[in-house]
Amino acid sequence: MKHSLLLCFFLLLCTCGRAQSEIDWTININIDQIVKTDKRIFAALEKDIYTFLNGTIWTDDKFELEERIEATLFLTISEVFEESNGTSVPVPNQYKATMAVQSLRPIFGTAEKTAILNTQDKNIAFAYRQGEGVQYSEQSYQSDLGHVLAYYCYLIIGMDYDTFSQLGGQEFFDDAIELYNRLPTEVQNSQGWRSTSRTRNRYWLLENIQNPKMLTLRRAYYNYHRQGLDLMHQDVVAGRNNITLAIEDANAANQTYPQSMYIQAFVDAKREEIIQIYKGASGVEQNKIITMMSRVDRSKASDYRNIRAGATSTRRPSASTRRPAGLGRQ
Repeated sequence: MKHSLLLCFFLLLCTCGRAQSEIDWTININIDQIVKTDKRIFAALEKDIYTFLNGTIWTDDKFELEERIEATLFLTISEVFEESNGTSVPVPNQYKATMAVQSLRPIFGTAEKTAILNTQDKNIAFAYRQGEGVQYSEQSYQSDLGHVLAYYCYLIIGMDYDTFSQLGGQEFFDDAIELYNRLPTEVQNSQGWRSTSRTRNRYWLLENIQNPKMLTLRRAYYNYHRQGLDLMHQDVVAGRNNITLAIEDANAANQTYPQSMYIQAFVDAKREEIIQIYKGASGVEQNKIITMMSRVDRSKASDYRNIRAGATSTRRPSASTRRPAGLGRQ
């Protein structure tokens, strides 16, 4: 009996001590480009990434299971080659990758979700040895992969919090800056982190978010989501009007800081959603949004003309379990 009680106590401690991230990650790894390395190693890599991302806590807030932020990571990996005796051979344990990251937020009063971050990173370079896991520390630089993954966790949480309260994600963007400052000089000078040229990379996305010129866009995230989408289940017109105000702010931010990565992240996440929302608007509203979004999202300007392609039922998805007022973000 005594042994049974001790076993139960031990299992309880293990369960209570198991960390659970604020982000509910889905991991997809593509290794079609791997030609010479034993592909079995990447099953271990996928497991290690999953364990790290879903087992690391980034905030002091308590998230219930249904409140976790949904995110997906697509990692397409290829080998790094070097010349040896006239032949290209893979460098052991060294890889490069393209990473696509998306995070979602529920829309209050509905069963639908909206994309918050939808971005692609083509400059991933990392070392991985099976059995070592993903190495990361908040005090010092440990590994390329660990720091890249942590960077995107901070961005996802910061952007999510910005949708629940004005500038609510600031502390997490500050954490991302501290992460960048821990990088060794040679890593800061690598293509994915470089600040010395206008490369579209992790440094510049973070710089854009933190730049005072972009405060208007950060506030627009709150108005678009909390005052716009979250209101539409009650009042479609009022919610859409607030979304229009948010798009006006995005347009103003783009005029202040043209071609920024932050603006690009906004339109990549919202393009199709905006088109659907305004199919149910008046002709005057449609023309206004088409004009503004064609300036903000120039490469996709023709897409916004689809707003006029026949009215659809107004965007009013059905029921959600997560209240945006939760987690102290209001």
